[in-house]
Amino acid sequence: MVRCALKILVVAALSLGFGALLIWLAHACRARSAGFAFLLVWLTMCWVTLVLLAFPLRFPSIYYQLRPGERDGRRYEIVGVLVAKRVLRRWPLNIFNPKLHMPRVRDAQNLANLDAAMRIAETNHAVMFLIVLLAIAHALVRGWWDAAAWTLLFNIVINVYPVMLQRYNRGRLEEVDSRAAVLNLLPGI
Repeated sequence: MVRCALKILVVAALSLGFGALLIWLAHACRARSAGFAFLLVWLTMCWVTLVLLAFPLRFPSIYYQLRPGERDGRRYEIVGVLVAKRVLRRWPLNIFNPKLHMPRVRDAQNLANLDAAMRIAETNHAVMFLIVLLAIAHALVRGWWDAAAWTLLFNIVINVYPVMLQRYNRGRLEEVDSRAAVLNLLPGI
């Protein structure tokens, strides 16, 4: 009980600090600028990551099931997910999710751990995307078309592409997992 109360206090303090920082940045960087839009999306990502570390969130299992059109990955490749993958695997961005790499030993436990890490990353970015949509709606209500466009652009790059990448990678992981299962069933291999 004490631990939960401490988590709540820490998250509340972080949230107040996050809000104060955003207000200050809106004045310092101009709320309608591309720089502020980037910082808004980036700081939202940092804040949501910390909140979800304290209070993990998981969507219902049906959300994570790949649809038939997603399994082969072509749709994601067409919209540039492989470019996003290359960018995210380079320093400094690769430090944000060190668990999101194919394990050297591809046994059932390691593949399950990778799948769980991918689902966490996907969930976190989906939540971030939805929160930033509120800021985009606020900009639209105020008639700040430029701010809404910049924020939407950064929201797509910082949150939508990582969600698509995790879904793409899970399709590849299912292929590896099913191949490993077949090899385990074949005698003498």
